[in-house]
Amino acid sequence: MAINITGKHIEVGDSLRKHIEDSINAMSNKYFGDPIEAHIVVTKETHRFIVDFSVHISKHFIVRTHGDDADPYRACEQAGERMENRIRRYKSRLRDKRRKTSMIEEILIPAQQYIVNAEEDDKGEDTPIVIAEMTSSVPTLTVGEAVMRMDLSDQLVMMFKNAKHGGLNVVYRRSDGHIGWIDPAVQ
Repeated sequence: MAINITGKHIEVGDSLRKHIEDSINAMSNKYFGDPIEAHIVVTKETHRFIVDFSVHISKHFIVRTHGDDADPYRACEQAGERMENRIRRYKSRLRDKRRKTSMIEEILIPAQQYIVNAEEDDKGEDTPIVIAEMTSSVPTLTVGEAVMRMDLSDQLVMMFKNAKHGGLNVVYRRSDGHIGWIDPAVQ
């Protein structure tokens, strides 16, 4: 597994790098098997450190967490504990052969994803300024699998093709912490 550790506003020393690598390797041996890669970003902001973990488990499956503390080692431990808790919560779903088979054999719909500059002043133009454009895919999942993936990847919104009826659906995290589900299918 390739582990990429970078620092923002901080030079990641050998001791911290070794601590993060040991943490990721122990977690991957315990829960993931052999992940593809891991990206860790350590950010220094005034009096605190933010550690972001992003582990690429399989072709279309990424788990993300973050830790925030005054000590970079504790922030790393916090991110690792959050990742372990999320994996432990969904462990039976991830190991269930029937679900695993359906997740592996999922049909992906190609889609275009854009990042738009929302801070740009309105100049009366009809089209916003596009900052980034990338291709992604819309997976075919059940609602439960979509919620699980959204939670594991630490996203706020996920679009998916509903395996039950084939229509496009959206699950999202509401401001009160609950999960919302948009299903435009007419029944």
